[in-house]
Amino acid sequence: MLKVIICEDNSVHRTKLKQLVENTILREKLDLDAALCTGEPEEVINYIEKKHITGIYFLDVDLKNNMNGIRLGEQIRELDSLGFIIFTTTHLEMSYLAFKYKVEAMDYVIKEDYDFKQRIESCLLKAYNTYYKGNHKEGYISIKEDTRIINIKLCDILFIETTGVAHRIRVHEENRQFEFYGNLKDIQKKLTSNFYRCHKSYIVNKDKIEEIDIKNNKIIMVNGEECYVSFRYKGGLLS
Repeated sequence: MLKVIICEDNSVHRTKLKQLVENTILREKLDLDAALCTGEPEEVINYIEKKHITGIYFLDVDLKNNMNGIRLGEQIRELDSLGFIIFTTTHLEMSYLAFKYKVEAMDYVIKEDYDFKQRIESCLLKAYNTYYKGNHKEGYISIKEDTRIINIKLCDILFIETTGVAHRIRVHEENRQFEFYGNLKDIQKKLTSNFYRCHKSYIVNKDKIEEIDIKNNKIIMVNGEECYVSFRYKGGLLS
């Protein structure tokens, strides 16, 4: 899932931007996570290094810190080559620095402009659509979950299983789980060849298998979670 990161040292602007981002995510039903909102650039760097994310970054150019927004953007670009960086500023004349430091910014949004809200929303939607529906379209599937559309990166899936509720299935990723209505037969048609139907109730990502317990008919995933393999499908999994 794409993360949205805000770094703004003015608490009023920070709150306003955070609310704008969260409202846009809810209204447009975007599969985005407003993960971090801070005035400290070090927190942003630490978060990226720890989580290894791809993000949408809203950075104040004139941070009252030992690192301005442009230099923060430079460090972000080194850690997240696919991320989307948007500078919010009252000093458009400083935008040339982004070229100097090879930041590759998506946009510069003037805080006092009348269309600030529309520009922020536009940046969010453009980044979202570019990442999920543009160059990164391959390797994703889209699932409707109640009132929103979730875009799932196939390489993040550990396994998919049925639940105790009729026509309700659960997707397991390393850091999250979610459910939606569907069936394994239909979802399998959307998956790539590294996914294998190992049981009537499970589809497993073979790239995420840590160990196969043949004696107990269990598959242990890279994060320690377990699913089952039936005798019928065991041969295909081991071949």
